[in-house]
Amino acid sequence: MTSFATNIIFKEKINQETNIEIDHIHLYVKDTVYWTEWFINVMGFCSIAGGSNEHTKTEIVKTGDEENPIIFVISSPLSSQSPVAKYLDIHPPGVADVAFKVNNLQKVITKYNRFNQGIKGTIEEIKYAQGCLKWSHISCQSKLNHTLFERRGYTPILPKTWLKERQVNRANKNNFLALDHLVLNVAKGEIESTMTWYEKVLGFKKKQFFKIETPRSGLSSQVMFHPVGNIQLPINEPISNNSQIQEFLDANNGSGIQHIALRTNKITEVTQQLRQNGLTFLSIPNTYYEELSKINLYFKFTPEEWQTIVKENILLDREEINEEGLWKENHPLLLQIFTQPIFEQPTFFFEIIERRRQARGFGEGNFRALFEAIEREQRKRGTLIN
Repeated sequence: MTSFATNIIFKEKINQETNIEIDHIHLYVKDTVYWTEWFINVMGFCSIAGGSNEHTKTEIVKTGDEENPIIFVISSPLSSQSPVAKYLDIHPPGVADVAFKVNNLQKVITKYNRFNQGIKGTIEEIKYAQGCLKWSHISCQSKLNHTLFERRGYTPILPKTWLKERQVNRANKNNFLALDHLVLNVAKGEIESTMTWYEKVLGFKKKQFFKIETPRSGLSSQVMFHPVGNIQLPINEPISNNSQIQEFLDANNGSGIQHIALRTNKITEVTQQLRQNGLTFLSIPNTYYEELSKINLYFKFTPEEWQTIVKENILLDREEINEEGLWKENHPLLLQIFTQPIFEQPTFFFEIIERRRQARGFGEGNFRALFEAIEREQRKRGTLIN
């Protein structure tokens, strides 16, 4: 085994039977080479594996540490027979599969087959010299694909013999600590059935609920979380025909992942570096910070950090409030910033998030600020009429 092999293999973790973790995110794009270079040069990832067969080219990039790896698989078509080509005939580039790692695949598939009234899930298996890999392909109620992996010992990221390890020849910048959460947009009227699917099949639970409305549009959002695996999955649906969620659904030709949040412990530094690398972010009006400055005492920011936060357009919110609705000095604190959509269509984007004082949830203030920021972009595109 080569010295860089640990970059593309998983070592078995002893967890509870019901544990679910993010395994990797699979993007379908038009040009794998371009987007691999983008992840490396803009986001600070490392290339760890790649290859192609006659139909599909795939590269794998990674950041984070061995305990919390953030892995993206990037595929593009080489022929019309590629599953990527078939996907791109229907959808723009984006997240085609959210892969989960589970400790008891048979148990999950049994639940899936009991709940699902259509196609049943099946399990495939490959044994390696130092491990065993089982997997199954399933879809949630809103048609988002999930590949479930059960890993024992040492296993490759994907069971594809044509994928070869790449020697890492540059340092991992480790801008990000973990994949914090994913946001799923579904059609109006589908949020309840989608929540039920994640509850019954994968064991998610309900957490926070938000309803955001402006004079122009609105959305409903239910945050789901896994009590063992620490995965958070907000699910959004539109409550108006011109909602940004509806714009996403129209552009994406269906439900899908709207954004993925990457967690850091140095958001201002990371944001500055990403801007230097060419990444663009949603802009925030000065009035937002004028309101926050009235309660800056409770943030306990230094003047220098506050100036950087304002300059970089980073959103601030607390996870909860006291009975009087006032900020407390020790409240869990969220710092967030959102990129512009990374593809041509106004669909998928990234969030950078820092959680302070053990913040675990979401703040309604930032939720509304994001919604209003996207509304401003909608007006620029002419898809939201004043």
